[in-house]
Amino acid sequence: MFISLLCFLLLVYGFAKGAYTVLNPQKTKLIVSEKSQNENNDEGVHKTKKLKIVALGDSLTRGVGDDEGTGYVGRLKTLLQKDYKQSASISNLAVSGAKTSDLLNNLKKKNIQETIGTANIIVLSIGSNDLFPGANQLNQQFLKTYRPDEKTFSHNLQSIFKAIRQENPSAPIYAFGYYNPFHNVQGLDASSSFVYRWNNLLEISVLQIKNAYVIPTFDLFYNEEKKYLYTDHFHPNRGGYSEMADRLTRKIGSQLRGESSE
Repeated sequence: MFISLLCFLLLVYGFAKGAYTVLNPQKTKLIVSEKSQNENNDEGVHKTKKLKIVALGDSLTRGVGDDEGTGYVGRLKTLLQKDYKQSASISNLAVSGAKTSDLLNNLKKKNIQETIGTANIIVLSIGSNDLFPGANQLNQQFLKTYRPDEKTFSHNLQSIFKAIRQENPSAPIYAFGYYNPFHNVQGLDASSSFVYRWNNLLEISVLQIKNAYVIPTFDLFYNEEKKYLYTDHFHPNRGGYSEMADRLTRKIGSQLRGESSE
């Protein structure tokens, strides 16, 4: 009888303790590292005390044509601070007139490699000078026989992205697409077919690189050349760079908010 009573009391105690645990759950003592929490969310841009942005490429990244001297790069920094409360530092390594071959050579320099390696974000514009060399000499007759070197351009693009990834495996890369500054020039509207192809080759190259994105510009300038182009009818003006910066900032901003990176 004593043993039966003891078993009954233990059963009641176990039931009561189990019920208390269910009704009053305790915080787990298991520590989940920040790395584990973010292991499936490693792409895109994440909030940090100060973003390090490295800009590469040609005169568009230098901001040629902007009477304020700011370009899309400077405006990106301002918009990130204004709209997303995200401070950023800029290292603008672009060279006016650069072609893809020039950027490839620059990427072999130790100081540029080290700068790229510390970046949180990499932005670039390259390829317009490959497509339209000596743009001031373009005419309708020239376009009839003109065939841009797609093979070399595509190879150089892929080599550029691979070289960047070798120095920085994780920072998102934002590459600006191409617009046609000659769309509204009589006799040169056929040049749009070359720009379409250039954009396609850029997209193909970007798709082969993880965490890389194309920022389209063709639609921004289409039929808006008078509004958004500088007096040289090739580079963007203040308004054109503002449109480019807005589109780039929205893409980066959506990732800062944790939205889809697609």
